[in-house]
Amino acid sequence: MSEIERMTVGAEGVRLFRELIGGATLASEYNRRAVDFQLRDMPQEAEAEYRRALAADPNNLYALSNLGQLLLGGGETEAAFELLTRAVQAGPGYALARNNLGNAYMQLGRAEEAASQYFAAATLNHGYALPHRNLALALHLLGRRDEAVAEYQTYFSLAPAGTKDADAHFNLGVMLEEGGSADEAVEEYGRALADDPRHAKALNNLGLVHFSRGEAEAAAEFYREALEADERFVLARYNLGLALAARGEHAAAAVEFERVTALAPDNVQAASNLGVLYTTMGRYDEAVEIFERLVAEEPTQPTLRFNLAMAYQGKSMRGKAEAELREVIELEPQGSPRAERARREMASVS
Repeated sequence: MSEIERMTVGAEGVRLFRELIGGATLASEYNRRAVDFQLRDMPQEAEAEYRRALAADPNNLYALSNLGQLLLGGGETEAAFELLTRAVQAGPGYALARNNLGNAYMQLGRAEEAASQYFAAATLNHGYALPHRNLALALHLLGRRDEAVAEYQTYFSLAPAGTKDADAHFNLGVMLEEGGSADEAVEEYGRALADDPRHAKALNNLGLVHFSRGEAEAAAEFYREALEADERFVLARYNLGLALAARGEHAAAAVEFERVTALAPDNVQAASNLGVLYTTMGRYDEAVEIFERLVAEEPTQPTLRFNLAMAYQGKSMRGKAEAELREVIELEPQGSPRAERARREMASVS
């Protein structure tokens, strides 16, 4: 069975597939050629054959649906949407076209309408796994997490044996973690890694779970594995810096935050963390340079001003430190912990 045929899992889906692509019509011949080109990763040639099929039969469901999905994958969303709408109008009972139209709605940012099409596809063909996966994503975007989890579970129950789908397991893990089911989330991240041992996002999230449990060393190992899979994964590098800092490995943590700021110069939190580490290590000139720049960019941010004050104190620049502490007290709500600490620091400076 071809990959496209597997997308229409279930007896009805297979019947429709064979009916639409089978036979001896000219359109069917063009469709067969198009499928062959798709399976050989030759999208331009496949597109040409689908267009020939539509020239021969303008309402050919298979050509409309598959050409629409092909264009969607190439970023031609509006053209794809028009074809897929035609496909659903021509064959409202064709589950694959409904699923593909749902994909178009998702690319257009219309999750509610996408969910409606995915639900219709799943209802039309109860053995069709893919709409449940897609419906889960749409529902999650709509804030309907519990329903999304149920759809993912249905997807996995219907998917053919041996299906590997690391992204789906990862997404389900994220939803479970959001719902407070950390242990179940860890199981899903593990399944994602069983399907793809280099799934960087799953490795990173396992690190986050361990870090939340106070297991900084285990967290750091997962972050390192995530970076081995994707060395430019900024979030994993940032998280590794946090884990190393939590273990008191300040120099190593600073190196990671330096790398983050090189990859993402606008990451204020990474730069701020780096400045705090520089202050902790006595590298006051570098800390001052960072925090003066950050305060210039965000002058009403009391945390940045407080950190600048600490860097000034390290350089014995008491007047500048006191000025920054006064700004902190002015900006912070009265009686806040940071305002009170700023007052204590001012007393020590005076």
